[in-house]
Amino acid sequence: MQDFMKALTSERKSTALPEEFDYFGKLIGSWQINYVERNSSRVIKGEWHFSRVLEGMAVQDVIILPDYEYGTSLRIFNPDTHAWDVAYGYTGNIIRLEARKQGEMIVLTFTGDERRKWVFTEIGEHKFHWQNITVKDDGEWLINAEIDAER
Repeated sequence: MQDFMKALTSERKSTALPEEFDYFGKLIGSWQINYVERNSSRVIKGEWHFSRVLEGMAVQDVIILPDYEYGTSLRIFNPDTHAWDVAYGYTGNIIRLEARKQGEMIVLTFTGDERRKWVFTEIGEHKFHWQNITVKDDGEWLINAEIDAER
C-alpha cells in the first residue's frame, strides 16, 4: 500500500491530457509570493506550491499566507468541456470556478458569478502574476488583490 503523498502526486502529466490544455503545467513547483489587497498597502509574504495529482489529470496547490489564509485548489481537466473544473477551499469556504485560456492568460471564472475572476498572467519559468478581479458593469476590470510570484 502506498502512503498518501505517493498515491496523490504524479511525476508527469497524463498522456490523456492534451498538451494544448496543460494550462497549469508551467506553475508546477514552489514559489515565493507577495500578496497585496487593493484596499490595503500591506504586503503579505507567503508561499504557493503546485503539484500534478490524480495520475497527472489534475493540478493541486496549497497557498500559505501566514496569519491571513491557508488554502488549497484542486484543478481537474474536463475532457467533455475542454476546460478545468476548479475547487478552492479555505477555512469555512469552498469556491467553484472554471478555467479557460484567453490569449496568454488563464482565466478562472466563478461558477456562481461570472463577474468574479482569478487571472494568471505573465507565466514564465521563474515568475508569474495573479489577480483577483471583479468585472464592472462597463466591462472594466477592478483589481481586488494581486500576487507576484518568483521561484
